Amino acid sequence: MSWQKAIIFNPNEHVLHSWGGDCERRFQTVVPRKGLIRTKYVSKDAKQRTSGELVLTNQRLLWLERRGMLSKTHRASFEIDLRELQGVTSGGAISKWVSITDSNGENVFHLHGVGKKEIEPFRDMIIRQVEKLRETTPKETTTKEAIVQKEIVTRQVVMVPCSHCQSLMPQTSLFCPNCAAPRKG
Repeated sequence: MSWQKAIIFNPNEHVLHSWGGDCERRFQTVVPRKGLIRTKYVSKDAKQRTSGELVLTNQRLLWLERRGMLSKTHRASFEIDLRELQGVTSGGAISKWVSITDSNGENVFHLHGVGKKEIEPFRDMIIRQVEKLRETTPKETTTKEAIVQKEIVTRQVVMVPCSHCQSLMPQTSLFCPNCAAPRKG
């Protein structure tokens, strides 16, 4: 369990269970598409799979990404606060996957030892810990007790024309939202 050295525990936090496997992350990337006259840049969906450990503690789920080819070091890649957990589902006909959703979105895992028969105990273990954590978390203070201040921040966005398609884009953008060409200047 060399991955335990990669965790910085919160007060009163301890590991309940861990599963080895892969994490599938989806993201947007910009790629060049060569044309007859010029290169056009387009956004494209991409996904990346990393190996590691999904660790359940009594407060959160952690994804510890495995690094290195020969040595097995781990790095804490992201965490899911159990209080913000929204759902645990599974699927896949050939390659089984587990989807864990929180306020930041969906995280897809391909875990060793979590298949069709094991998904219910896996989900129950996580949901049980979520319920325990929500019971022990103190209730929010009432609106009379809490003083809430709002600050309204306004900013002006300077729009500049794209050097390729002439559509307007924010001056701070790196790529044109219309044609995906890089901003010049």
